[in-house]
Amino acid sequence: MKMNKFLAGVCAGLIFCWQGMAIAEAPADVPKDVKYILGFYYGNGENILIRENAGNLELLYRTLREDNCFAKANIFPLQKEHFDSYLMNEAGPITGSEANVSFERDKDGYGITCKVGGHRYSRYFLGTGNGENALPFRLPAVNDWEKLCSDAEKAAMPAALAAGTQAQLVNLANIYGLKLVSVYAGSDNCFGAPLYKSPNMYLAAEAAAALEKVNKELNTWGYGIMVWDAYRPWAISKLAYLALPDNKKFMLEDPDIKGSVHNTGLAVDVSLYDLATGNPVEMISGFDEPSMRQYSSYAGGTEKQRYLRSLLREIMVKHGFSGIEMEWWHFEYGDCSKYAHLNLPLESLN
Repeated sequence: MKMNKFLAGVCAGLIFCWQGMAIAEAPADVPKDVKYILGFYYGNGENILIRENAGNLELLYRTLREDNCFAKANIFPLQKEHFDSYLMNEAGPITGSEANVSFERDKDGYGITCKVGGHRYSRYFLGTGNGENALPFRLPAVNDWEKLCSDAEKAAMPAALAAGTQAQLVNLANIYGLKLVSVYAGSDNCFGAPLYKSPNMYLAAEAAAALEKVNKELNTWGYGIMVWDAYRPWAISKLAYLALPDNKKFMLEDPDIKGSVHNTGLAVDVSLYDLATGNPVEMISGFDEPSMRQYSSYAGGTEKQRYLRSLLREIMVKHGFSGIEMEWWHFEYGDCSKYAHLNLPLESLN
Protein backbone atom coordinates (compact mmCIF):
# COMPACT_ATOMS: atom_id res chain seq x y z
CA MET A 1 0.00 0.00 0.00
CA LYS A 2 1.37 3.36 -0.98
CA MET A 3 2.08 5.42 2.15
CA ASN A 4 2.06 9.16 1.65
CA LYS A 5 5.22 10.84 3.04
CA PHE A 6 5.36 8.43 5.98
CA LEU A 7 8.42 8.85 8.17
CA ALA A 8 10.13 10.92 5.47
CA GLY A 9 11.98 12.78 8.20
CA VAL A 10 13.82 9.67 9.32
CA CYS A 11 14.74 8.15 5.97
CA ALA A 12 18.33 6.94 6.10
CA GLY A 13 19.82 5.71 2.86
CA LEU A 14 22.33 6.39 0.16
CA ILE A 15 21.15 7.16 -3.35
CA PHE A 16 21.86 3.92 -5.21
CA CYS A 17 22.54 4.33 -8.94
CA TRP A 18 20.83 1.31 -10.44
CA GLN A 19 19.97 2.77 -13.86
CA GLY A 20 21.97 1.14 -16.60
CA MET A 21 23.71 -1.04 -14.06
CA ALA A 22 25.25 -4.28 -15.31
CA ILE A 23 23.97 -6.60 -12.63
CA ALA A 24 26.63 -9.03 -11.49
CA GLU A 25 26.26 -12.33 -9.68
CA ALA A 26 24.38 -12.10 -6.41
CA PRO A 27 26.63 -11.33 -3.43
CA ALA A 28 27.04 -14.00 -0.79
CA ASP A 29 24.72 -13.94 2.18
CA VAL A 30 26.07 -13.19 5.64
CA PRO A 31 25.66 -15.13 8.90
CA LYS A 32 22.73 -14.42 11.18
CA ASP A 33 24.97 -13.13 13.95
CA VAL A 34 26.16 -10.38 11.60
CA LYS A 35 22.64 -9.46 10.49
CA TYR A 36 21.61 -9.11 14.12
CA ILE A 37 23.85 -6.09 14.66
CA LEU A 38 23.07 -4.29 11.40
CA GLY A 39 20.75 -1.33 11.75
CA PHE A 40 20.09 2.13 13.11
CA TYR A 41 21.70 3.46 16.30
CA TYR A 42 21.25 6.83 18.00
CA GLY A 43 22.81 8.83 20.82
CA ASN A 44 24.56 12.09 21.67
CA GLY A 45 22.25 13.87 19.24
CA GLU A 46 23.70 11.77 16.42
CA ASN A 47 22.56 8.90 14.22
CA ILE A 48 24.68 6.13 12.76
CA LEU A 49 23.88 3.23 10.49
CA ILE A 50 25.70 -0.11 10.53
CA ARG A 51 25.56 -2.10 7.31
CA GLU A 52 27.37 -4.98 5.59
CA ASN A 53 29.22 -4.48 2.32
CA ALA A 54 31.40 -7.03 0.53
CA GLY A 55 31.62 -9.19 3.64
CA ASN A 56 32.67 -6.36 5.95
CA LEU A 57 30.85 -3.95 8.25
CA GLU A 58 30.64 -0.24 7.52
CA LEU A 59 29.60 2.63 9.76
CA LEU A 60 27.66 5.44 8.09
CA TYR A 61 27.75 8.75 9.92
CA ARG A 62 25.46 11.63 8.99
CA THR A 63 27.15 15.02 9.23
CA LEU A 64 24.16 17.12 8.12
CA ARG A 65 20.90 16.81 10.06
CA GLU A 66 18.91 17.73 6.95
CA ASP A 67 20.55 14.85 5.08
CA ASN A 68 17.64 12.56 5.91
CA CYS A 69 18.70 9.84 3.48
CA PHE A 70 22.40 9.73 4.47
CA ALA A 71 23.22 10.66 0.85
CA LYS A 72 26.21 12.72 2.06
CA ALA A 73 27.13 10.49 4.97
CA ASN A 74 30.72 9.60 5.75
CA ILE A 75 31.38 5.88 5.34
CA PHE A 76 33.88 4.21 7.66
CA PRO A 77 35.01 0.62 7.04
CA LEU A 78 35.25 -1.46 10.21
CA GLN A 79 38.11 -3.92 10.61
CA LYS A 80 37.16 -6.92 12.70
CA GLU A 81 39.42 -7.73 15.63
CA HIS A 82 37.30 -10.41 17.30
CA PHE A 83 33.63 -11.40 17.66
CA ASP A 84 31.93 -8.05 18.36
CA SER A 85 34.95 -5.76 18.44
CA TYR A 86 36.13 -3.73 15.46
CA LEU A 87 38.58 -0.97 14.59
CA MET A 88 37.36 2.07 12.70
CA ASN A 89 40.15 2.63 10.22
CA GLU A 90 39.65 6.30 9.43
CA ALA A 91 39.52 9.35 11.66
CA GLY A 92 36.14 11.05 11.57
CA PRO A 93 33.70 13.43 13.22
CA ILE A 94 32.71 11.01 15.96
CA THR A 95 36.06 10.71 17.69
CA GLY A 96 38.57 12.73 15.67
CA SER A 97 40.90 9.72 15.58
CA GLU A 98 40.83 6.00 14.96
CA ALA A 99 38.54 4.29 17.42
CA ASN A 100 37.46 0.94 18.72
CA VAL A 101 33.90 -0.02 17.82
CA SER A 102 32.09 -2.69 19.80
CA PHE A 103 28.56 -4.04 20.13
CA GLU A 104 26.49 -5.28 23.03
CA ARG A 105 23.73 -7.82 22.40
CA ASP A 106 20.56 -8.84 24.19
CA LYS A 107 19.88 -12.41 25.30
CA ASP A 108 18.59 -13.30 21.82
CA GLY A 109 21.71 -12.04 20.09
CA TYR A 110 20.36 -8.77 18.72
CA GLY A 111 22.69 -5.78 18.83
CA ILE A 112 21.32 -3.20 21.27
CA THR A 113 24.30 -0.89 21.78
CA CYS A 114 27.14 0.31 19.58
CA LYS A 115 30.15 1.89 21.30
CA VAL A 116 32.38 4.09 19.17
CA GLY A 117 35.41 5.25 21.14
CA GLY A 118 33.92 6.95 24.19
CA HIS A 119 30.48 7.40 22.61
CA ARG A 120 27.54 5.07 23.19
CA TYR A 121 24.68 4.62 20.71
CA SER A 122 21.44 2.75 21.41
CA ARG A 123 19.72 0.53 18.86
CA TYR A 124 16.39 1.58 17.40
CA PHE A 125 14.68 -1.47 15.91
CA LEU A 126 12.98 -0.64 12.63
CA GLY A 127 10.92 -3.71 11.74
CA THR A 128 10.64 -7.48 12.03
CA GLY A 129 12.96 -10.12 10.57
CA ASN A 130 16.25 -9.54 8.76
CA GLY A 131 18.02 -8.84 12.05
CA GLU A 132 15.32 -6.51 13.36
CA ASN A 133 13.31 -7.22 16.48
CA ALA A 134 10.49 -4.66 16.59
CA LEU A 135 6.85 -5.61 16.98
CA PRO A 136 4.89 -5.96 13.70
CA PHE A 137 3.29 -2.65 12.75
CA ARG A 138 -0.44 -2.69 13.41
CA LEU A 139 -2.93 0.15 13.33
CA PRO A 140 -5.32 0.52 16.28
CA ALA A 141 -8.18 -1.97 16.03
CA VAL A 142 -11.48 -0.63 14.67
CA ASN A 143 -14.43 -1.18 17.00
CA ASP A 144 -16.95 -2.17 14.32
CA TRP A 145 -15.09 -3.46 11.27
CA GLU A 146 -18.22 -4.79 9.57
CA LYS A 147 -19.91 -1.39 9.75
CA LEU A 148 -16.81 0.28 8.35
CA CYS A 149 -16.82 -2.19 5.45
CA SER A 150 -20.49 -1.48 4.84
CA ASP A 151 -19.95 2.29 4.88
CA ALA A 152 -17.10 1.97 2.37
CA GLU A 153 -19.18 -0.22 0.04
CA LYS A 154 -22.04 2.27 0.09
CA ALA A 155 -19.83 5.29 -0.57
CA ALA A 156 -19.95 6.81 -4.05
CA MET A 157 -16.72 7.29 -5.96
CA PRO A 158 -16.29 10.90 -7.13
CA ALA A 159 -17.21 11.31 -10.79
CA ALA A 160 -13.93 13.09 -11.51
CA LEU A 161 -11.97 9.95 -10.64
CA ALA A 162 -13.96 7.89 -13.16
CA ALA A 163 -12.73 10.04 -16.06
CA GLY A 164 -10.20 8.56 -18.47
CA THR A 165 -9.46 5.30 -20.21
CA GLN A 166 -10.84 2.26 -18.45
CA ALA A 167 -8.28 -0.51 -18.10
CA GLN A 168 -9.08 -4.04 -19.22
CA LEU A 169 -8.35 -6.12 -16.14
CA VAL A 170 -6.88 -9.62 -16.41
CA ASN A 171 -6.47 -12.29 -13.75
CA LEU A 172 -2.83 -12.64 -12.73
CA ALA A 173 -3.47 -16.30 -11.95
CA ASN A 174 -3.35 -16.86 -15.72
CA ILE A 175 0.30 -15.78 -15.89
CA TYR A 176 2.53 -18.78 -15.35
CA GLY A 177 5.18 -18.48 -12.66
CA LEU A 178 3.86 -15.57 -10.63
CA LYS A 179 3.52 -16.27 -6.90
CA LEU A 180 0.35 -14.54 -5.73
CA VAL A 181 0.16 -13.64 -2.04
CA SER A 182 -2.75 -11.25 -1.52
CA VAL A 183 -1.76 -9.56 1.73
CA TYR A 184 -5.04 -7.68 2.11
CA ALA A 185 -7.17 -10.80 1.59
CA GLY A 186 -6.04 -12.04 5.01
CA SER A 187 -5.48 -10.56 8.44
CA ASP A 188 -1.67 -10.53 8.47
CA ASN A 189 -1.39 -6.88 7.44
CA CYS A 190 -1.17 -3.47 9.08
CA PHE A 191 -4.96 -3.35 9.53
CA GLY A 192 -5.10 -6.73 11.25
CA ALA A 193 -8.19 -7.60 9.19
CA PRO A 194 -9.04 -8.63 5.61
CA LEU A 195 -9.86 -5.79 3.22
CA TYR A 196 -10.67 -8.00 0.23
CA LYS A 197 -13.40 -10.64 -0.03
CA SER A 198 -11.43 -12.50 -2.70
CA PRO A 199 -7.74 -13.46 -2.93
CA ASN A 200 -7.82 -13.10 -6.73
CA MET A 201 -5.50 -10.45 -8.15
CA TYR A 202 -5.97 -8.40 -11.30
CA LEU A 203 -3.96 -5.94 -13.35
CA ALA A 204 -4.51 -3.92 -16.52
CA ALA A 205 -3.79 -6.11 -19.55
CA GLU A 206 -0.78 -4.11 -20.72
CA ALA A 207 0.73 -3.99 -17.23
CA ALA A 208 0.12 -7.73 -16.79
CA ALA A 209 1.87 -8.46 -20.11
CA ALA A 210 4.84 -6.39 -19.00
CA LEU A 211 4.93 -8.14 -15.62
CA GLU A 212 5.03 -11.49 -17.41
CA LYS A 213 8.13 -10.32 -19.30
CA VAL A 214 9.70 -9.17 -16.03
CA ASN A 215 9.07 -12.58 -14.50
CA LYS A 216 10.57 -14.44 -17.45
CA GLU A 217 13.73 -12.32 -17.35
CA LEU A 218 14.06 -12.74 -13.59
CA ASN A 219 13.79 -16.51 -14.08
CA THR A 220 17.14 -16.40 -15.86
CA TRP A 221 18.60 -15.01 -12.61
CA GLY A 222 16.95 -17.74 -10.53
CA TYR A 223 14.10 -15.62 -9.20
CA GLY A 224 10.40 -15.07 -9.81
CA ILE A 225 7.90 -12.32 -9.06
CA MET A 226 5.81 -12.49 -5.91
CA VAL A 227 2.77 -10.19 -6.02
CA TRP A 228 1.48 -8.68 -2.78
CA ASP A 229 -1.17 -6.34 -4.20
CA ALA A 230 -2.39 -5.19 -7.60
CA TYR A 231 -5.72 -3.69 -8.71
CA ARG A 232 -7.59 -2.28 -5.73
CA PRO A 233 -11.24 -1.24 -6.01
CA TRP A 234 -11.92 2.35 -4.99
CA ALA A 235 -14.19 1.16 -2.15
CA ILE A 236 -11.22 -0.69 -0.63
CA SER A 237 -9.16 2.50 -0.71
CA LYS A 238 -12.08 4.18 1.01
CA LEU A 239 -12.19 1.41 3.62
CA ALA A 240 -8.46 1.69 4.29
CA TYR A 241 -8.72 5.46 4.69
CA LEU A 242 -11.69 5.18 7.06
CA ALA A 243 -9.78 2.61 9.13
CA LEU A 244 -6.89 5.00 9.73
CA PRO A 245 -7.05 7.00 12.97
CA ASP A 246 -7.10 10.76 12.44
CA ASN A 247 -3.41 11.12 13.29
CA LYS A 248 -2.51 8.56 10.60
CA LYS A 249 -4.67 9.84 7.73
CA PHE A 250 -1.55 11.27 6.08
CA MET A 251 -0.41 7.73 5.32
CA LEU A 252 -2.81 7.46 2.37
CA GLU A 253 -4.20 9.73 -0.31
CA ASP A 254 -7.76 10.85 0.39
CA PRO A 255 -9.95 8.60 -1.81
CA ASP A 256 -12.50 11.41 -2.24
CA ILE A 257 -9.86 13.75 -3.67
CA LYS A 258 -7.13 11.76 -5.38
CA GLY A 259 -7.64 8.08 -4.71
CA SER A 260 -4.96 5.45 -5.19
CA VAL A 261 -3.14 4.64 -8.40
CA HIS A 262 -3.93 1.01 -7.53
CA ASN A 263 -7.56 1.86 -8.43
CA THR A 264 -6.55 2.21 -12.09
CA GLY A 265 -5.21 -1.34 -12.34
CA LEU A 266 -1.77 -0.10 -13.37
CA ALA A 267 0.02 -0.31 -10.01
CA VAL A 268 1.45 -3.40 -8.41
CA ASP A 269 3.32 -4.25 -5.20
CA VAL A 270 5.90 -6.96 -5.76
CA SER A 271 8.91 -8.75 -4.35
CA LEU A 272 11.00 -11.78 -5.35
CA TYR A 273 10.96 -15.48 -4.59
CA ASP A 274 13.67 -18.07 -5.09
CA LEU A 275 12.89 -20.47 -7.96
CA ALA A 276 14.94 -23.26 -6.40
CA THR A 277 13.08 -23.29 -3.09
CA GLY A 278 9.84 -21.46 -3.88
CA ASN A 279 10.43 -19.33 -0.79
CA PRO A 280 10.37 -15.52 -0.62
CA VAL A 281 13.84 -13.99 -0.71
CA GLU A 282 15.05 -11.94 2.23
CA MET A 283 14.48 -8.39 1.05
CA ILE A 284 15.66 -5.28 2.87
CA SER A 285 12.32 -4.82 4.67
CA GLY A 286 8.88 -6.32 4.96
CA PHE A 287 5.82 -5.16 3.02
CA ASP A 288 4.09 -2.06 4.41
CA GLU A 289 6.84 -1.66 7.00
CA PRO A 290 6.69 1.98 8.14
CA SER A 291 10.39 2.57 8.63
CA MET A 292 13.40 4.00 6.84
CA ARG A 293 13.96 0.52 5.40
CA GLN A 294 10.92 0.96 3.12
CA TYR A 295 12.70 3.59 1.05
CA SER A 296 14.20 2.63 -2.31
CA SER A 297 17.46 4.41 -1.47
CA TYR A 298 17.88 3.07 2.08
CA ALA A 299 21.58 2.27 2.43
CA GLY A 300 21.45 -0.24 5.27
CA GLY A 301 21.08 -3.99 5.41
CA THR A 302 23.34 -6.41 3.60
CA GLU A 303 24.94 -6.12 0.19
CA LYS A 304 22.78 -9.03 -1.02
CA GLN A 305 19.55 -7.34 0.15
CA ARG A 306 20.49 -4.14 -1.66
CA TYR A 307 21.43 -6.18 -4.73
CA LEU A 308 18.06 -7.97 -4.82
CA ARG A 309 16.18 -4.69 -4.40
CA SER A 310 18.15 -3.18 -7.29
CA LEU A 311 17.74 -6.28 -9.48
CA LEU A 312 13.97 -6.10 -9.05
CA ARG A 313 13.85 -2.38 -9.79
CA GLU A 314 16.10 -2.46 -12.83
CA ILE A 315 14.19 -5.23 -14.58
CA MET A 316 10.80 -3.72 -13.72
CA VAL A 317 11.92 -0.38 -15.19
CA LYS A 318 13.36 -2.11 -18.25
CA HIS A 319 9.87 -3.37 -19.07
CA GLY A 320 8.00 -0.10 -18.65
CA PHE A 321 7.35 0.21 -14.92
CA SER A 322 8.47 3.08 -12.74
CA GLY A 323 9.26 2.85 -9.05
CA ILE A 324 8.84 5.34 -6.24
CA GLU A 325 11.18 6.39 -3.46
CA MET A 326 8.68 5.85 -0.66
CA GLU A 327 8.26 2.09 -1.16
CA TRP A 328 10.78 -0.17 -2.87
CA TRP A 329 8.02 -2.70 -3.66
CA HIS A 330 5.60 -0.31 -5.43
CA PHE A 331 5.63 0.05 -9.23
CA GLU A 332 3.39 1.81 -11.74
CA TYR A 333 3.06 1.03 -15.44
CA GLY A 334 3.01 3.80 -18.01
CA ASP A 335 1.07 7.03 -17.54
CA CYS A 336 -1.51 6.11 -14.92
CA SER A 337 -2.99 9.63 -14.96
CA LYS A 338 -4.73 8.85 -18.25
CA TYR A 339 -6.70 5.98 -16.74
CA ALA A 340 -9.96 5.96 -14.85
CA HIS A 341 -10.20 4.84 -11.24
CA LEU A 342 -12.31 1.69 -11.02
CA ASN A 343 -14.64 0.39 -8.35
CA LEU A 344 -15.27 -3.14 -9.56
CA PRO A 345 -15.29 -5.61 -6.61
CA LEU A 346 -12.73 -8.37 -6.97
CA GLU A 347 -15.39 -11.01 -6.38
CA SER A 348 -17.33 -9.70 -9.40
CA LEU A 349 -14.43 -10.23 -11.82
CA ASN A 350 -13.77 -13.45 -13.73
